[in-house]
Amino acid sequence: MDKNIGLPHHGGASYLNPLKIGAGAGQQEPLTLVHPDPYLLKFNGRYYTYATAKAGVVVLRSSDLVSWEHLGYGFQLEGHKEYWAPAAVYENGRFYLYVSSMPITEEDVHEERLMVAVSDTPEGPFEYVRTFYDTFSLDAHVVKDEQGDYYMFYSNNEYSGVDRDRAGTVILVDKMLDMVTPAGDPQIVVLPTIDEEIYEENRFGDGRDWHTIEGAFYLKRGTKHYMMYSGNAYVRPNYFLGYSVADGSKGQPLHELEWNKYPSDDQYEPLLRKNDGVEGVGHNSVVRAPNNVDSWVFYHGRNADDVLDMDREQRTMRADPLLWSGDRLYIAGPTYTPQTAPAQPTFRDLFDGREEGLGELWQAAAGSWTRANGEALQTNRAVIAGAVTKSAYSHYVLEASVKWSKDHTGGLYGIYAAYQDESNYVSVLLDVGRRVLRAHAAYKGIQHEAIEHALPESFNFAVYHLLRVEKTGDNYRIQLDEVKVIDKRFPITSGSVGLQTRYTAASFAGFEVTRHLALTDASSTAFAEQLERTSGDGICRVSGGELHCRSKQGLRTAWLLDSLGDAASGEAYRFDTDILVKRGSEYGVYAAYTDERNSVEAVLNRTAGSVTVSSCIDGEASVLSSVTLDAANFDWTVWHTLSSTVVNGCLTIRLDDQVVFAGAVSSLAGLPGLVGAGEASFRETRYTMLNK
Repeated sequence: MDKNIGLPHHGGASYLNPLKIGAGAGQQEPLTLVHPDPYLLKFNGRYYTYATAKAGVVVLRSSDLVSWEHLGYGFQLEGHKEYWAPAAVYENGRFYLYVSSMPITEEDVHEERLMVAVSDTPEGPFEYVRTFYDTFSLDAHVVKDEQGDYYMFYSNNEYSGVDRDRAGTVILVDKMLDMVTPAGDPQIVVLPTIDEEIYEENRFGDGRDWHTIEGAFYLKRGTKHYMMYSGNAYVRPNYFLGYSVADGSKGQPLHELEWNKYPSDDQYEPLLRKNDGVEGVGHNSVVRAPNNVDSWVFYHGRNADDVLDMDREQRTMRADPLLWSGDRLYIAGPTYTPQTAPAQPTFRDLFDGREEGLGELWQAAAGSWTRANGEALQTNRAVIAGAVTKSAYSHYVLEASVKWSKDHTGGLYGIYAAYQDESNYVSVLLDVGRRVLRAHAAYKGIQHEAIEHALPESFNFAVYHLLRVEKTGDNYRIQLDEVKVIDKRFPITSGSVGLQTRYTAASFAGFEVTRHLALTDASSTAFAEQLERTSGDGICRVSGGELHCRSKQGLRTAWLLDSLGDAASGEAYRFDTDILVKRGSEYGVYAAYTDERNSVEAVLNRTAGSVTVSSCIDGEASVLSSVTLDAANFDWTVWHTLSSTVVNGCLTIRLDDQVVFAGAVSSLAGLPGLVGAGEASFRETRYTMLNK
């Protein structure tokens, strides 16, 4: 068995790689069972994945990321074959598919050309729009930045094809003028630099090897930008995932970043590589789990026991969680044994079925509500209509898709970000007439000044748009279509959440809420207000998305977080944080704290060079695990990630890429927090309830 493959599973839903594909409508058997180069897109609460195939772009659908339904081919172009590495983007009512293909009359794969097609639905059929380049080009990832501008990462051979030492395929980036038009000024992102990236030895007979860097996928965390890529040839067992990093602290646009491979240009330390069960792993995408918090990597691979058959597609879709080790990416895979399934939200309604009303999950105050075909519809234009959850939420992540039903009188529609009663609420509404997104609060019957974000003339209210709210206490961070537009503190700290229309008709889809409390640059003050010092006399200072804790005279001090739910009754949750322990200090986390006689903690001791997990049950202290950290490899001057997960009375403690404890702990209940003596800093701190 491979070491460090997979994470402990303590019950609940599970999955097994490769992921299974079921037959779709009209299919006796799934049209295809393989799924190479998987690209994931979430729309209206459901997931779609697009994959390479000879006959067309394969499309699957899922609601949980584990069970997939085959939808057939989403794009086929007459006279073409070999549809490679599709990627889909939804923007303002239309789905854009970026994919490479070649004429059926050609045999040379270097006739693959990158093109774009468009559809009104995620499953297609997509219609061809244009071909971008008259040269070998493939593997696009089109991304939206924090200002709402689009960029396209892709691969070609021309940039580095005649290099004397490292000829090969590279990754470039170009700004998009619109969804189908690159600016025409591509910049280099990743070049081949090591032998492990060789695709073919002595390709030209002159001693030059051909290298390949492909499968671009971009993501961002804090001020760091990450470019994931695949290296060498997909048919080779040692095809791998690597990544480059760029510092974005100066706010540079994506095409002006300076990228550096991890760990360096001349070191081979892949993020994902072959093991005893899987080989040929690579070409990934990343998507949030249904809880809209956790990130998951989807990639392809082959069963290691299978004999490679060049005449048969053998790459199957697989998935593992994307984790962090300070500023480094980490995947505990590729896995091939049962693993914990992607986490579900605390509350979720995909509005399946067909019925009058919204069902027992909701309290409808007014309006004419129905649910059908994955949508909730409110059709009464003569009332202020609302429907809210029966449970209240203090800290959460909420996502909901909203769409206006066109009418000459305009419309106001959106969500309740918090609702207590008609005199106390926070609304987030799209205003058709004024072309703004508006957030406002009523508190004790007094209307507070609204905050507005202007929308462009091209904004189409009559199609679905995604609202995302990250709430920490009284701080509301509001995103529209993945772009932050409003960050505001309102006087409502807790309440139900729900749907709202004001004298208009509208549709809603994919309503999901997860109890979640996070420390970010925007929420740092509100997050700090959820901490309470429970012992010692230390201080905790918040600055720039970080907590800086210091205890006086080296005495232990502890701070606990506000509850997300009734943790004492056995709720499942995860508490993780980046941590930087200063010289001569020991700091860590409470995985669970009930009182001074009952707690479980994981503490990093810089003087001893160790991490220790210990418990105190009814005043009896015991060490559950103590690991000495390798002085040659563990750098105390950089950030590390410390994670604790509590599920079904079992505890898992992970430090970076090492599980330091996993097992049952008696009387495991309470709240998480921070604890230690000396000085330490914390960032990217997250407390998330897990739906078992």
